[in-house]
Amino acid sequence: MKLKRMLTSALGLLLVASLAACGGGGDSKTDSKSADSAKDLAKEERVEKASIEVYMPQGKNTDYLLKSIELYNKKYNTELELKPVDVAPAIPMVQKVTPKLVANEKMPDLIFLQDSNAGSVFEKFEDLFYSSEDFGFVKDHGKEFYKAKMNMLENIAPSKKVYGFPNDWGNASMFYNESAFKEAGVDMTAVKTWDDLIEAGKKLKEKTGKKLLFMRDTGELDLVKYLTEQQGVSLFDKEGNLNLLDDAVKTSYEIIKKLQDEDLVAYGNSKDYTVIGQDCGTIFAGGWLASYQAGDYPDDAGNWRIGAIPAVEEGKDFSPMSGGSSYYVPKNSDNALAALQFITFALTDKEALEAYMDLSGLPANTTAYKSEVAQKEFPYYGNQKILVTLDEISQNSVEGYAFPYSADLDNYIEAASYDIKNNGASVDEALKKQADDFASKYGVKVNE
Repeated sequence: MKLKRMLTSALGLLLVASLAACGGGGDSKTDSKSADSAKDLAKEERVEKASIEVYMPQGKNTDYLLKSIELYNKKYNTELELKPVDVAPAIPMVQKVTPKLVANEKMPDLIFLQDSNAGSVFEKFEDLFYSSEDFGFVKDHGKEFYKAKMNMLENIAPSKKVYGFPNDWGNASMFYNESAFKEAGVDMTAVKTWDDLIEAGKKLKEKTGKKLLFMRDTGELDLVKYLTEQQGVSLFDKEGNLNLLDDAVKTSYEIIKKLQDEDLVAYGNSKDYTVIGQDCGTIFAGGWLASYQAGDYPDDAGNWRIGAIPAVEEGKDFSPMSGGSSYYVPKNSDNALAALQFITFALTDKEALEAYMDLSGLPANTTAYKSEVAQKEFPYYGNQKILVTLDEISQNSVEGYAFPYSADLDNYIEAASYDIKNNGASVDEALKKQADDFASKYGVKVNE
């Protein structure tokens, strides 16, 4: 591996010289493949001219970086250009970059990757990325970000070194149709626990005919994870051991059974859950849903609100995780130094963060929520200051961990849920079967 890096480094130097000779490489400071450590790059002067290629999803995140690069160029009198390539940040991103990493091909300067999927990349390719910790980002800015977000990034790479530049952090919230609950005579501000919510759901169904919430017809998954994490239990512990047999998981299934027994559930395909949920009393989702709900369902303007999910046990509650993404800088790219300098700015500059929030983005940087923009009222949610609400929910986030096999656990939970509901399996036997199968496949320990 050392010889491979030395050869790659030498070839990189030859390419730099070749590009500089023919005038095709832009500013001589833009190419940084010869630097093996971000600590070395942190000492370099600011890149004046470069084209930064980014693999990222089209939409608000692209718009955010385009606005950020305008602000960056204005502040530093530079000529950086952003070249976004539309790639979804979860499995499609892993599938896009893995063959390039295997073949040591040219990479983009930045990639945007979901935290839950990053472990599968860093398990094999940690040494092919620059560390945000080595670049000084964590020391200079780490305390500005949600603790749970930084905890996640600290546990993705095998070395436990931080590589990600933290963009957003999502915690599951309860979107609820306040108008429908009012019609049913329910004051949602008085709903504190899941027992309260089930009682509210019974009234909602009786008075309006609406079901309380959506569940997957292929086997419930999201609610199992949310309820478990609300009790302070992550499905993996810090060492990567599986917590699927924890009592908290069994309590989650008890609550789900109550919902099913009271006929409060609308079933459907997972891809349709927001469509079906819009006709229910509640939707459980990350704050990202607010970016779409108003545009997709304008006729419901003013009816909906956002709040924390009711507690499993009043007085003891955590906000469950619901996604989060970060930027990563590959070493084998043309303008890694410019990318490192730029993404540091985009994730910490006040104006850039405000621009992201204007686009309904939810920065992981907590300083963003102290700005005037965070006080913005949203007419769709009855002029609620939803950014403040979502920040309060995220401040109470459970701490979780990501491993190369984390994402695959969803399939096992779904299978357990299906066996319990449709095949008459007990909760204990269904969970034991899936835990054993998962442990056998990945060689992990199951906590009992």
